[in-house]
Amino acid sequence: MSHSAGDMMKKWLVILLCLFWAPGQAAADTANISLEENVLLMATHVENILNQTDGLMRRSADLLRNDGSMNEVVLQGSLKRFTEQVSAVRALLFIDARGILRFDTTRHPAADLDLSDRDYFSQTIAADSDDIRIGTPVTGQQSGVPFIPVTRLLHGVSGSVMGVLVAVMTPDAWLPVERACRLCFYSAFTTDGVTVMTSPAQMELAPDFFDSLMVADGLSGITETRLNAYPARTMWRKLRDYPVVVTSSVVTIY
Repeated sequence: MSHSAGDMMKKWLVILLCLFWAPGQAAADTANISLEENVLLMATHVENILNQTDGLMRRSADLLRNDGSMNEVVLQGSLKRFTEQVSAVRALLFIDARGILRFDTTRHPAADLDLSDRDYFSQTIAADSDDIRIGTPVTGQQSGVPFIPVTRLLHGVSGSVMGVLVAVMTPDAWLPVERACRLCFYSAFTTDGVTVMTSPAQMELAPDFFDSLMVADGLSGITETRLNAYPARTMWRKLRDYPVVVTSSVVTIY
């Protein structure tokens, strides 16, 4: 973390602690905090946007699989209209089996890019599964903006691999508008423990943060953790249909 990002995070936490210690405020805030409600709101929100993205990818896959004589301008326009119906998705990409970008809903023609070295592409091709995959956040080659790649392998009518669909999401899209806890910190992980997003974005989690959650076979749990040097309580919840764990944390005072 850079010094400026680190300083910003420390200031954020100091403000938070001051709010907790403010006369008459601590008891009220503590009473109003509902980690369980908060993490449920986030889990419901993320599940909803992933369901919408799943539908977008299925419709787009059908179109690409059965494009027939449809010209590329019409095809790109159709993919763009599908994508505009899912507010959490900034763009939809189609990368062919060789790793070459073929369609980008933000522009036509798509930029001439070889994305075969991108983990979200190579890992999806190697998995040979039609399930949605949540990738590690990366920085777009064209936009320079960090995004979460949500991918799906696309098979042709004959069963051969056509390529990979990539839904481009900004990390902020994973945060619910409604929040039950105004002083909470948020994070999301794959079930393998890979960090997908944190809020605030400059928050640096300890390397063992996910392990400390002790995510078990159940749907949710609560545990004592740390955010930077501060003690915190974190509630986690697994999504039912996707390999994602979301968390809500609040700094505690001992």
